[in-house]
Amino acid sequence: MNRFPAYSMAIVTLTLSISSVFPFKFPILALSNQIHPNPQSRVTRDTRGVNLPSAIALEFGVDVPNSKLNTNSISKSDASSIADPDLKPIHNPSLDSITIPTDSTIFQGGPNSLVARAVGSAEGTRRPDGSKNPAYYGHRDPGNAKWNLGSFSYQHAARSPEDADSRQLQRLATQDKMLQQRAQSQGLNLTLQERLNGLDLANQAPLAALDRGGYIDRLKESRDRGLHGTDAILQARVNSYREPDTNLWDAPGLGNNEADIRHDQARRMDAVEAAIALAKTP
Repeated sequence: MNRFPAYSMAIVTLTLSISSVFPFKFPILALSNQIHPNPQSRVTRDTRGVNLPSAIALEFGVDVPNSKLNTNSISKSDASSIADPDLKPIHNPSLDSITIPTDSTIFQGGPNSLVARAVGSAEGTRRPDGSKNPAYYGHRDPGNAKWNLGSFSYQHAARSPEDADSRQLQRLATQDKMLQQRAQSQGLNLTLQERLNGLDLANQAPLAALDRGGYIDRLKESRDRGLHGTDAILQARVNSYREPDTNLWDAPGLGNNEADIRHDQARRMDAVEAAIALAKTP
């Protein structure tokens, strides 16, 4: 008589009994982990550039609201500790042919430009007047533990805060052109406030700023609904974190709920507006 089935049942029963007592992961039980990878690896609307389309991508990690960053605990570092330990020289040929739009005044002054002061203020690395917070000189990102440098919290291949600013200003100039081209296609002429908020969003989350269903599309949507000025900008920034096909929130780093997203975007808008106000002061 063939007793193999009986032995097989005994082995399966013993295996299941052991697995209920000991936290071992048998291959058959671990299969679900292979089928469902870590959801944190998925590219979301609040991702700063990992695996994004090349036209949008910044070599950044996942963004975390800067309100959670305690800059008082960060001290100015010396040159050796500022350097990125994973430094790899890079060159992006696509930037060579990019020209800043005709109205380039917001980029004038480079690291002291209105763009740097406004976005840096929103990042928590600069004050609206352009002075530097301790975080400017280097800090660990509370979300992915990468080393952030400069006005824009740059995370890749920078030798110093100044080098980080130079690299990111080139990317933002490219993204400024993309934002304006998309705005023109929607029949929009961006105000200074709308333009700087678009650039700040591009720095924070390029997919939310530049992808389909992003900032410009949402700004057009807000205007069509009768919103203007800061109300339209805030609504556009908030809704840019919706997945365009499902309209569901796609911003786990910002809590994936409207209240947290709105709070973060309003805080950043206030910082941008403070920099604009000071720039207009004689």
